[in-house]
Amino acid sequence: MFKRLAVVAAVLVAALSTAPAASAVPRAAAAAVDDFSLAVVPAAVTAVAGYPARLTVRTATVSGAPQPVALRVTGLPAGVFATVTPTTVTSGASAVVTVQTSVSARAGTFTLVVEGVAATLRHQAPARLAVRTPTAVRAAFYYPWFPEAWRQGGLNPYTNYLPSRGAYTVDQAVVRDQVADMQYGGVTVGIASWFGQGTTTDRHWPAIMGGARGTGFAWAPYYEPEGRGRPTPDQIAADLHYLRSTYGGDRSSLAVLPGRGMVVFVYNAHDLDMADGCETINRWIRARTLLQQLWSESIYLNLKVFSGYRGCAGSATVDGWHQYAPASPESDFSRVPGGAYTVSPGFWKAGLAYGRSPFLARNLNRWRSGVARMTASGAFWQLVTTYNEWGEGTSIESSVGCRGAAPAGTLCDWSDAGRSDFITALHAAPLPGPAG
Repeated sequence: MFKRLAVVAAVLVAALSTAPAASAVPRAAAAAVDDFSLAVVPAAVTAVAGYPARLTVRTATVSGAPQPVALRVTGLPAGVFATVTPTTVTSGASAVVTVQTSVSARAGTFTLVVEGVAATLRHQAPARLAVRTPTAVRAAFYYPWFPEAWRQGGLNPYTNYLPSRGAYTVDQAVVRDQVADMQYGGVTVGIASWFGQGTTTDRHWPAIMGGARGTGFAWAPYYEPEGRGRPTPDQIAADLHYLRSTYGGDRSSLAVLPGRGMVVFVYNAHDLDMADGCETINRWIRARTLLQQLWSESIYLNLKVFSGYRGCAGSATVDGWHQYAPASPESDFSRVPGGAYTVSPGFWKAGLAYGRSPFLARNLNRWRSGVARMTASGAFWQLVTTYNEWGEGTSIESSVGCRGAAPAGTLCDWSDAGRSDFITALHAAPLPGPAG
C-alpha cells in the first residue's frame, strides 16, 4: 500500500516539474469600452431677459471607437428655452447651445445641465446662466387678423403695398418666420391685436403663440374692445383670465413681467378728454382688483395716453403709458413713469390718394434717426407701429412694391436682399446691454 502511494507521488512530482510557469500563460486582452467626455465652454454666460446667450459643447472620445452622442439641456427655469445644433454629434465633434430667454424670465443665476447620451453611457456638464432684468424692452404692434383683412373695401389686397410674403395666412410656420424677423431687429415682444373671445383675432392666437414657442419671443395682448366701447370691469377681468388660463404657463409665449404680471396694452382710443379717460382708468383699476380677488392673477397695465391723463386720480397706479399715432414719425413719452417712445415708418391708408391726410411718407433716413433717438431715450417701452398693419401702410415687414401707381420717389420696395430695410435699421441700433 505504501509502495503504491509513493509511486503516485513520484508521478505527480514529475508532472508538476514539466508544467509551464503561471506567469507564462497569456491572458485575453480586455475589450476597450466606448466612452466619451463632454465640456461646456464658457462655463458661465449672462443674458438680458428677452435676448439669447450661446454656449459650445465639446465632446471627445475617451476610449474605444467614436460614437453618436445625443445632446440636450435640462434644468431650464421658467421663461428660458434652449436649442442644440446639431442635436447629435459623433464624439470628438462640437455643438452650439442657444439659450433663449424671454422677458418673462426672472432675474437670477441658474445652473443648466448639458447631457450627452450614447448607446450605453451618459455624461453631464453644468453651465451657469445669469439672467438680468432689461432696462428697456423693444416691442412691435402686430395684427393677427389675416387672411380675413386682405379683402375689404373693394380692394384685394387691402394695402397700397405688396408684402413679400404675399397674401399670407396666419399659421405657425409664417409666424415663426415673422418672429425670427422681429428678433433680428431686437424686438422681443409682439403686441398682438385681440378683440375678444371668439373673434377672428382670438382664433388666430393659438397660431401666433405656437409660432413663438421655444424662441424666447413673447406676446402681449393689445386689448381692442376698449376702443369700440366701454367694457365693464367684470368683462375685462373675465377676458384677461381667459387669456392667462388659455395661453399662460412656465413654457408659454405669453409676456409676463416677473413680479408685475401679464403685460396688457389697451387701445383706449375713445378717451378724447380727461373725463372719459379718468373713467377708463377707474374701470381698469376695478378690473385689476377683481382679477386678483377671483383668480389671484396680476397684470402689468399699459394704457394709451389721452389729454389730461396725468391729472386723473388713478393715473399713478397705471404701470405704463404709450401713444398709438402712426401718422406721426415719433411720439416721446419717455419721461412718464413706465412710459414709451414710439416710432412709425410711415402711414398711407389703403385706397387713399398718396399724400391725403392723415399721411406720413416713408423715409429710411428719418426712420434711422428716429430709431437712434428712441434707443437713446431711456424709455422702458420702445415701440414700433407697426410690424404688419398693411391696411394703414405702417408695416415694417418686407414689401416688394406698390400695389398701384405711386408718385416718383415713393418708397415701395424695402426688401433689400430679402430682409426689410426697416428691420435692418433696428438691428443696427441694438438696445444698451443686449448684443446686436
